[in-house]
Amino acid sequence: MMTVLFLMTLFLLLVLSVDFLPDFWTWQSRIKIGRFTNEKAWKEKVLQKSVTWLNKMPKTKIKDVNRLLLIDLLTNQHTNKTLQSWQESSLLLGLIQAYKTSPESHLKAEILKFVDFKIDQKGNWISEPQEVDAAWLAFALSEIPFLDRNIKPALDTVYQLIKSKLGEDGTVMYRASTPNYRYVDTIGFTAPFLAKYGRDFQNEEAINLAITQIKAFEKYGMLENKIPAHAYEIHSKNPVGIFGWGRGCAWFLIGALETYKILPELHSEKEDLQEILQKLAETLVKFQKKDGSFSWNFLDTDARRDSSATAVFAWFLKEMNRADFAQKSLQYLQSVTQRNGAVDFSQGDTKTIGVYSQKFEILPFTQGFVLRTLF
Repeated sequence: MMTVLFLMTLFLLLVLSVDFLPDFWTWQSRIKIGRFTNEKAWKEKVLQKSVTWLNKMPKTKIKDVNRLLLIDLLTNQHTNKTLQSWQESSLLLGLIQAYKTSPESHLKAEILKFVDFKIDQKGNWISEPQEVDAAWLAFALSEIPFLDRNIKPALDTVYQLIKSKLGEDGTVMYRASTPNYRYVDTIGFTAPFLAKYGRDFQNEEAINLAITQIKAFEKYGMLENKIPAHAYEIHSKNPVGIFGWGRGCAWFLIGALETYKILPELHSEKEDLQEILQKLAETLVKFQKKDGSFSWNFLDTDARRDSSATAVFAWFLKEMNRADFAQKSLQYLQSVTQRNGAVDFSQGDTKTIGVYSQKFEILPFTQGFVLRTLF
Protein backbone atom coordinates (compact mmCIF):
# COMPACT_ATOMS: atom_id res chain seq x y z
CA MET A 1 0.00 0.00 0.00
CA MET A 2 2.82 2.40 0.93
CA THR A 3 4.59 1.59 -2.33
CA VAL A 4 1.47 2.40 -4.36
CA LEU A 5 0.98 5.66 -2.46
CA PHE A 6 4.62 6.60 -3.00
CA LEU A 7 4.38 5.91 -6.74
CA MET A 8 1.17 7.91 -7.05
CA THR A 9 2.76 10.82 -5.20
CA LEU A 10 5.84 10.65 -7.39
CA PHE A 11 3.70 10.58 -10.53
CA LEU A 12 1.71 13.61 -9.34
CA LEU A 13 4.91 15.54 -8.65
CA LEU A 14 6.21 14.69 -12.11
CA VAL A 15 3.00 15.89 -13.76
CA LEU A 16 3.03 19.12 -11.82
CA SER A 17 6.72 19.69 -12.51
CA VAL A 18 6.15 19.34 -16.27
CA ASP A 19 4.41 22.70 -16.15
CA PHE A 20 6.47 24.23 -13.38
CA LEU A 21 10.03 23.47 -14.49
CA PRO A 22 9.87 24.86 -18.07
CA ASP A 23 8.00 27.93 -16.88
CA PHE A 24 10.49 28.45 -14.05
CA TRP A 25 13.41 28.09 -16.46
CA THR A 26 11.87 30.67 -18.82
CA TRP A 27 11.22 33.06 -15.95
CA GLN A 28 14.74 32.90 -14.55
CA SER A 29 16.31 33.28 -18.01
CA ARG A 30 14.55 36.64 -18.38
CA ILE A 31 16.06 38.14 -15.25
CA LYS A 32 18.11 41.19 -16.30
CA ILE A 33 16.92 40.80 -19.90
CA GLY A 34 18.16 43.41 -22.37
CA ARG A 35 20.64 45.04 -20.00
CA PHE A 36 23.52 45.43 -22.45
CA THR A 37 25.60 48.57 -22.12
CA ASN A 38 26.12 49.02 -25.86
CA GLU A 39 25.51 47.37 -29.23
CA LYS A 40 29.05 45.98 -29.44
CA ALA A 41 28.68 44.02 -26.21
CA TRP A 42 25.27 42.80 -27.32
CA LYS A 43 26.57 41.78 -30.74
CA GLU A 44 29.39 39.73 -29.21
CA LYS A 45 27.00 37.96 -26.85
CA VAL A 46 24.51 37.13 -29.62
CA LEU A 47 27.33 35.71 -31.74
CA GLN A 48 28.67 33.69 -28.82
CA LYS A 49 25.28 32.10 -28.16
CA SER A 50 24.76 31.41 -31.86
CA VAL A 51 28.07 29.56 -32.14
CA THR A 52 27.17 27.31 -29.19
CA TRP A 53 23.77 26.58 -30.73
CA LEU A 54 24.86 25.59 -34.25
CA ASN A 55 26.01 22.10 -33.27
CA LYS A 56 23.83 21.80 -30.19
CA MET A 57 20.55 23.24 -31.38
CA PRO A 58 17.83 23.91 -28.80
CA LYS A 59 14.71 21.94 -29.68
CA THR A 60 11.85 23.93 -31.17
CA LYS A 61 8.58 22.54 -29.83
CA ILE A 62 5.69 21.36 -32.00
CA LYS A 63 3.12 22.05 -29.26
CA ASP A 64 2.49 25.08 -27.07
CA VAL A 65 1.59 23.14 -23.92
CA ASN A 66 4.04 21.75 -21.35
CA ARG A 67 1.72 19.30 -19.60
CA LEU A 68 2.36 16.39 -21.98
CA LEU A 69 6.02 17.21 -22.45
CA LEU A 70 7.29 14.01 -20.85
CA ILE A 71 4.98 11.84 -22.97
CA ASP A 72 5.91 13.78 -26.10
CA LEU A 73 9.60 13.27 -25.42
CA LEU A 74 9.09 9.54 -24.94
CA THR A 75 7.00 9.21 -28.13
CA ASN A 76 9.21 11.52 -30.22
CA GLN A 77 6.42 14.10 -30.60
CA HIS A 78 8.25 17.00 -28.94
CA THR A 79 9.92 18.27 -32.12
CA ASN A 80 10.90 16.93 -35.56
CA LYS A 81 13.75 17.14 -38.08
CA THR A 82 11.72 19.24 -40.51
CA LEU A 83 10.99 21.89 -37.90
CA GLN A 84 14.62 21.91 -36.81
CA SER A 85 15.80 22.25 -40.42
CA TRP A 86 14.79 25.87 -40.87
CA GLN A 87 16.24 26.76 -37.48
CA GLU A 88 19.58 25.36 -38.64
CA SER A 89 19.38 27.10 -42.01
CA SER A 90 18.85 30.54 -40.53
CA LEU A 91 21.52 30.14 -37.88
CA LEU A 92 24.02 28.86 -40.45
CA LEU A 93 23.35 31.83 -42.76
CA GLY A 94 23.83 34.20 -39.83
CA LEU A 95 27.16 32.65 -38.87
CA ILE A 96 28.30 32.69 -42.51
CA GLN A 97 27.58 36.42 -42.58
CA ALA A 98 29.49 36.89 -39.32
CA TYR A 99 32.44 34.95 -40.78
CA LYS A 100 32.48 37.10 -43.93
CA THR A 101 32.76 40.21 -41.77
CA SER A 102 35.20 38.73 -39.25
CA PRO A 103 36.83 35.50 -40.57
CA GLU A 104 37.78 33.97 -37.23
CA SER A 105 39.00 30.37 -37.13
CA HIS A 106 36.54 29.20 -34.47
CA LEU A 107 33.59 30.24 -36.66
CA LYS A 108 35.01 28.32 -39.61
CA ALA A 109 35.63 25.25 -37.44
CA GLU A 110 32.09 25.20 -36.06
CA ILE A 111 30.55 25.62 -39.51
CA LEU A 112 32.63 22.78 -40.94
CA LYS A 113 31.70 20.62 -37.97
CA PHE A 114 28.05 21.28 -38.79
CA VAL A 115 28.63 20.30 -42.42
CA ASP A 116 30.14 17.00 -41.30
CA PHE A 117 26.92 16.19 -39.44
CA LYS A 118 24.88 16.78 -42.62
CA ILE A 119 26.96 15.80 -45.65
CA ASP A 120 29.31 12.84 -46.14
CA GLN A 121 32.68 12.96 -47.91
CA LYS A 122 31.08 12.06 -51.25
CA GLY A 123 28.75 15.05 -51.06
CA ASN A 124 25.56 13.15 -50.22
CA TRP A 125 23.15 13.72 -47.35
CA ILE A 126 23.85 11.59 -44.29
CA SER A 127 20.10 11.64 -43.62
CA GLU A 128 18.23 12.26 -46.85
CA PRO A 129 15.53 14.96 -46.50
CA GLN A 130 11.88 14.17 -47.15
CA GLU A 131 10.24 17.61 -47.15
CA VAL A 132 10.89 20.80 -49.13
CA ASP A 133 11.90 22.70 -45.98
CA ALA A 134 15.35 21.17 -46.55
CA ALA A 135 15.83 23.29 -49.67
CA TRP A 136 16.61 26.27 -47.50
CA LEU A 137 19.22 24.27 -45.60
CA ALA A 138 20.72 23.20 -48.93
CA PHE A 139 20.81 26.86 -49.97
CA ALA A 140 22.56 27.80 -46.71
CA LEU A 141 25.16 25.04 -47.18
CA SER A 142 25.82 26.24 -50.71
CA GLU A 143 26.52 29.75 -49.35
CA ILE A 144 29.53 28.64 -47.27
CA PRO A 145 32.42 30.53 -48.93
CA PHE A 146 35.26 28.26 -47.75
CA LEU A 147 33.63 24.87 -48.37
CA ASP A 148 36.00 22.84 -50.55
CA ARG A 149 33.82 19.71 -50.55
CA ASN A 150 31.68 19.01 -53.61
CA ILE A 151 28.07 19.00 -52.34
CA LYS A 152 26.40 18.90 -55.74
CA PRO A 153 25.02 15.35 -55.14
CA ALA A 154 23.15 16.67 -52.08
CA LEU A 155 21.90 19.70 -54.04
CA ASP A 156 20.76 17.43 -56.89
CA THR A 157 18.82 15.34 -54.38
CA VAL A 158 16.98 18.41 -53.09
CA TYR A 159 16.19 19.60 -56.60
CA GLN A 160 14.67 16.21 -57.44
CA LEU A 161 12.75 16.30 -54.14
CA ILE A 162 11.24 19.68 -55.09
CA LYS A 163 10.29 18.39 -58.54
CA SER A 164 8.58 15.40 -56.94
CA LYS A 165 6.40 17.84 -54.94
CA LEU A 166 5.07 19.73 -57.95
CA GLY A 167 1.29 19.99 -57.98
CA GLU A 168 -1.12 20.01 -60.88
CA ASP A 169 -0.67 23.78 -61.28
CA GLY A 170 3.10 23.48 -61.69
CA THR A 171 4.01 24.99 -58.31
CA VAL A 172 5.45 23.28 -55.24
CA MET A 173 3.28 21.68 -52.55
CA TYR A 174 4.17 22.38 -48.94
CA ARG A 175 2.97 18.94 -47.85
CA ALA A 176 1.48 16.02 -49.78
CA SER A 177 -1.40 16.03 -47.26
CA THR A 178 -2.53 19.48 -48.51
CA PRO A 179 -2.12 19.25 -52.30
CA ASN A 180 -4.58 22.03 -53.14
CA TYR A 181 -2.97 24.76 -51.05
CA ARG A 182 0.17 26.79 -51.66
CA TYR A 183 1.74 28.04 -48.45
CA VAL A 184 3.80 31.20 -48.17
CA ASP A 185 6.41 29.22 -46.20
CA THR A 186 7.29 27.32 -49.39
CA ILE A 187 8.41 30.53 -51.09
CA GLY A 188 11.08 31.07 -48.44
CA PHE A 189 12.10 27.43 -48.31
CA THR A 190 12.48 26.76 -52.03
CA ALA A 191 12.86 29.92 -54.14
CA PRO A 192 16.39 30.89 -52.98
CA PHE A 193 17.63 27.33 -53.53
CA LEU A 194 16.01 27.05 -56.96
CA ALA A 195 17.39 30.39 -58.12
CA LYS A 196 20.93 29.60 -56.98
CA TYR A 197 20.87 26.00 -58.18
CA GLY A 198 19.67 27.22 -61.56
CA ARG A 199 22.32 29.92 -61.80
CA ASP A 200 25.22 27.75 -60.61
CA PHE A 201 24.37 24.74 -62.77
CA GLN A 202 22.88 26.52 -65.80
CA ASN A 203 19.43 25.11 -65.14
CA GLU A 204 16.91 27.62 -66.46
CA GLU A 205 14.03 25.35 -65.44
CA ALA A 206 14.97 25.77 -61.77
CA ILE A 207 15.17 29.57 -62.04
CA ASN A 208 11.81 29.70 -63.79
CA LEU A 209 10.22 27.59 -61.06
CA ALA A 210 11.48 29.99 -58.38
CA ILE A 211 10.02 32.98 -60.23
CA THR A 212 6.76 31.18 -61.10
CA GLN A 213 6.10 30.44 -57.45
CA ILE A 214 6.80 33.99 -56.30
CA LYS A 215 4.62 35.56 -58.98
CA ALA A 216 1.78 33.06 -58.48
CA PHE A 217 1.68 33.83 -54.77
CA GLU A 218 1.88 37.55 -55.47
CA LYS A 219 -1.11 37.20 -57.81
CA TYR A 220 -3.38 34.94 -55.75
CA GLY A 221 -2.22 35.20 -52.14
CA MET A 222 -1.72 38.92 -51.55
CA LEU A 223 -3.53 42.15 -50.88
CA GLU A 224 -2.90 44.98 -53.34
CA ASN A 225 -0.26 46.49 -51.02
CA LYS A 226 1.68 43.20 -51.15
CA ILE A 227 0.73 41.87 -47.72
CA PRO A 228 0.58 38.07 -48.10
CA ALA A 229 -1.96 35.65 -46.67
CA HIS A 230 -0.85 32.36 -45.16
CA ALA A 231 -1.77 30.41 -48.32
CA TYR A 232 -4.08 30.26 -51.32
CA GLU A 233 -6.23 27.49 -52.80
CA ILE A 234 -5.17 26.57 -56.33
CA HIS A 235 -8.63 25.93 -57.82
CA SER A 236 -10.62 28.86 -56.44
CA LYS A 237 -7.51 31.09 -56.33
CA ASN A 238 -8.77 32.37 -52.98
CA PRO A 239 -6.35 33.38 -50.23
CA VAL A 240 -6.79 31.47 -46.95
CA GLY A 241 -5.61 32.15 -43.40
CA ILE A 242 -4.97 35.63 -42.11
CA PHE A 243 -3.30 38.55 -43.84
CA GLY A 244 -0.46 40.14 -41.90
CA TRP A 245 1.01 37.06 -40.20
CA GLY A 246 4.49 38.35 -39.49
CA ARG A 247 6.53 35.23 -40.09
CA GLY A 248 4.47 34.39 -43.17
CA CYS A 249 5.33 37.76 -44.63
CA ALA A 250 8.93 37.05 -43.63
CA TRP A 251 8.94 33.80 -45.61
CA PHE A 252 7.73 35.59 -48.72
CA LEU A 253 10.26 38.38 -48.58
CA ILE A 254 13.10 35.91 -47.82
CA GLY A 255 12.24 33.99 -50.97
CA ALA A 256 11.70 37.04 -53.14
CA LEU A 257 14.73 39.03 -51.94
CA GLU A 258 17.20 36.14 -52.12
CA THR A 259 15.95 35.28 -55.61
CA TYR A 260 16.25 38.93 -56.69
CA LYS A 261 19.86 39.08 -55.44
CA ILE A 262 20.78 35.86 -57.26
CA LEU A 263 19.29 36.74 -60.66
CA PRO A 264 21.66 38.32 -63.22
CA GLU A 265 21.25 42.07 -63.63
CA LEU A 266 19.73 41.79 -67.10
CA HIS A 267 17.26 39.01 -66.25
CA SER A 268 13.80 39.80 -67.63
CA GLU A 269 12.06 39.22 -64.28
CA LYS A 270 14.43 41.24 -62.09
CA GLU A 271 12.56 44.53 -62.46
CA ASP A 272 9.22 42.92 -61.52
CA LEU A 273 10.73 41.38 -58.40
CA GLN A 274 12.26 44.71 -57.44
CA GLU A 275 8.86 46.38 -57.72
CA ILE A 276 7.26 43.75 -55.46
CA LEU A 277 10.03 44.17 -52.88
CA GLN A 278 9.89 47.96 -52.91
CA LYS A 279 6.13 47.93 -52.42
CA LEU A 280 6.46 45.50 -49.52
CA ALA A 281 9.14 47.66 -47.88
CA GLU A 282 6.92 50.73 -48.18
CA THR A 283 4.06 48.82 -46.57
CA LEU A 284 6.09 47.30 -43.73
CA VAL A 285 7.53 50.54 -42.39
CA LYS A 286 3.98 51.80 -41.80
CA PHE A 287 3.41 48.99 -39.28
CA GLN A 288 6.63 49.28 -37.29
CA LYS A 289 5.89 50.11 -33.66
CA LYS A 290 7.51 53.05 -31.91
CA ASP A 291 9.94 50.73 -30.11
CA GLY A 292 11.06 49.25 -33.46
CA SER A 293 9.21 45.94 -33.17
CA PHE A 294 6.56 44.27 -35.31
CA SER A 295 3.60 42.24 -34.03
CA TRP A 296 3.10 38.57 -34.88
CA ASN A 297 0.08 39.85 -36.85
CA PHE A 298 1.40 43.26 -37.80
CA LEU A 299 -2.02 44.43 -39.07
CA ASP A 300 -3.34 44.09 -35.50
CA THR A 301 -1.91 46.91 -33.40
CA ASP A 302 -2.80 45.08 -30.17
CA ALA A 303 -1.14 41.78 -31.12
CA ARG A 304 1.98 40.63 -29.24
CA ARG A 305 5.38 41.65 -30.48
CA ASP A 306 7.25 38.91 -32.32
CA SER A 307 11.03 38.84 -32.42
CA SER A 308 11.13 36.36 -35.31
CA ALA A 309 9.22 38.69 -37.64
CA THR A 310 11.07 41.74 -36.32
CA ALA A 311 14.49 40.13 -36.98
CA VAL A 312 13.65 39.20 -40.58
CA PHE A 313 12.09 42.59 -41.27
CA ALA A 314 15.20 44.29 -39.86
CA TRP A 315 17.39 42.31 -42.28
CA PHE A 316 15.02 43.01 -45.16
CA LEU A 317 14.78 46.75 -44.49
CA LYS A 318 18.56 46.99 -44.22
CA GLU A 319 18.91 45.22 -47.59
CA MET A 320 16.31 47.60 -49.03
CA ASN A 321 18.30 50.64 -47.90
CA ARG A 322 15.93 51.49 -45.03
CA ALA A 323 18.73 51.45 -42.49
CA ASP A 324 17.00 53.78 -40.03
CA PHE A 325 14.03 51.43 -39.69
CA ALA A 326 16.34 48.42 -39.45
CA GLN A 327 18.31 50.09 -36.67
CA LYS A 328 15.14 50.73 -34.68
CA SER A 329 14.28 47.05 -34.93
CA LEU A 330 17.77 46.10 -33.76
CA GLN A 331 17.34 48.34 -30.72
CA TYR A 332 14.14 46.50 -29.85
CA LEU A 333 15.79 43.10 -30.34
CA GLN A 334 18.64 44.15 -28.07
CA SER A 335 16.09 45.04 -25.38
CA VAL A 336 14.63 41.49 -25.46
CA THR A 337 17.90 39.56 -25.47
CA GLN A 338 18.57 37.37 -22.47
CA ARG A 339 21.79 37.88 -20.54
CA ASN A 340 23.29 34.78 -22.24
CA GLY A 341 22.79 36.25 -25.74
CA ALA A 342 19.58 34.43 -26.73
CA VAL A 343 17.02 36.72 -28.37
CA ASP A 344 13.67 36.10 -26.67
CA PHE A 345 9.94 36.43 -27.44
CA SER A 346 9.69 34.75 -30.86
CA GLN A 347 6.42 33.14 -31.87
CA GLY A 348 6.50 29.34 -31.74
CA ASP A 349 5.75 26.90 -34.55
CA THR A 350 2.49 27.41 -36.43
CA LYS A 351 0.05 24.51 -36.16
CA THR A 352 -1.93 24.86 -39.40
CA ILE A 353 -3.62 27.54 -41.51
CA GLY A 354 -5.34 29.93 -39.11
CA VAL A 355 -3.94 28.30 -35.94
CA TYR A 356 -0.94 30.24 -34.67
CA SER A 357 1.26 29.61 -31.66
CA GLN A 358 0.76 31.74 -28.58
CA LYS A 359 4.13 30.76 -27.12
CA PHE A 360 6.78 33.47 -27.44
CA GLU A 361 10.20 32.17 -26.44
CA ILE A 362 13.64 31.62 -28.01
CA LEU A 363 13.96 30.52 -31.64
CA PRO A 364 17.30 29.90 -33.43
CA PHE A 365 15.63 31.15 -36.64
CA THR A 366 15.46 34.60 -35.06
CA GLN A 367 19.07 34.45 -33.89
CA GLY A 368 20.25 33.88 -37.46
CA PHE A 369 18.54 36.94 -38.86
CA VAL A 370 19.76 39.11 -36.01
CA LEU A 371 23.30 38.10 -37.04
CA ARG A 372 22.58 38.77 -40.71
CA THR A 373 21.47 42.29 -39.80
CA LEU A 374 24.25 43.03 -37.29
CA PHE A 375 27.21 41.88 -39.42
